[in-house]
Amino acid sequence: MAGPAGLRPAVAATVNAGVIKVNRANVRKTPHKQSPKIFSLQRQDKVQILKERDGWFYIVTDEGQCGWISGSLVKAVTAPAIKPEIKIFADSLTPRQKGFINGLVVRMQGDLAASEPRKFAFLISRIAAAGEKSEPVVVGSGSAGKSNPWLLVLRYPFSRKVYQRQHASELESAVVDLLLYQKPLQVLLKAREIMVAEIKKNPAVWSVSTPAANAVEALLVLRNENGDQVALSGFLEDGFPVFNDSLILEIHGFSPFSIRATIPANVTDFNKFDLPSPYLPNGNRSTAALAYDFFGFSY
Repeated sequence: MAGPAGLRPAVAATVNAGVIKVNRANVRKTPHKQSPKIFSLQRQDKVQILKERDGWFYIVTDEGQCGWISGSLVKAVTAPAIKPEIKIFADSLTPRQKGFINGLVVRMQGDLAASEPRKFAFLISRIAAAGEKSEPVVVGSGSAGKSNPWLLVLRYPFSRKVYQRQHASELESAVVDLLLYQKPLQVLLKAREIMVAEIKKNPAVWSVSTPAANAVEALLVLRNENGDQVALSGFLEDGFPVFNDSLILEIHGFSPFSIRATIPANVTDFNKFDLPSPYLPNGNRSTAALAYDFFGFSY
C-alpha cells in the first residue's frame, strides 16, 4: 500500500500526556475551529495525546472521551521513556545466533521505548522449505515452498476496546487505521535490515544459500485477548514504515487466510485502508467478516 514518493502522512503518532492550560477548552469532532463541539475541559484537566495534525491534538480523557483540541490550549508533557519488555521465542538457534538476536532485541527495546510500559514478544524461526516439516510459531510461519529461510515476528497485544475508543469517532466503519503501529513496524523492519547485513557478512553462520536480501521475512502481529491474530507486513520508504495492503488472519476455528484491502478514496494518510465487503453476493458472510469482528467494526 505504497504512497507517492516523497509524501508523508498528515498525522504523526504521539504518546504524551497533556494538561489543559486555559479556563475552558472545547474538544471538537474534527481538527477545525468550525467543527462541532463534543465536550469541554477545564484548567488542569489531564489528557493523553494520541496524535497531532496541523497544530491540533487528538486526545483521550481518563473517562474515555475522545476528540480534537487546539494545541494552543494544551501543555504537552513528555513522559520519561520506558523500555518495553520483549520476550524472545527462538527456534533451535546456535549460541552465536542467540548472541546476535539478544543484541538485536536490546536495540529494539531502546527504539520502542515509550511513556507507558508495554510488552512485546519477538519470535524467530526457520521457514520450512518444500517437503520439510515445520512447527509454526505464528500465523504464516509454516508456509512451504518459500525462499525466505528466516522469519522475524514482533507480536503486540491488541485491545479492540482501546482501538475503538481511539478511532471510532473519526473513521468510517471498515477503515483500518494502523497509525499506532507504525513505530513497531519501523523497528521490526529496521531489525530485518540489520539481520540481512549480518547474514551478508556471515552466511555460513545462518546457513543461508539464497541472496541475503531475500533471506529474512518480517511480520508484525496484533494479538487480542482471545488469542486471535492479524499479521501485517510492510516496507521502509526513505526510512518511513508503510504497511502492505494484505492482512493474514489466524482466527480460532479457521485455517489461516489472507485478505486484501484498498486505500479509501477519502483518506489521504498512509497506513489506512478499507476492508473488503463482509458479505458474499448471495448474502452470506465472507471471510472478511472475521476482520470486521477482530477490529470491532459493525456491518
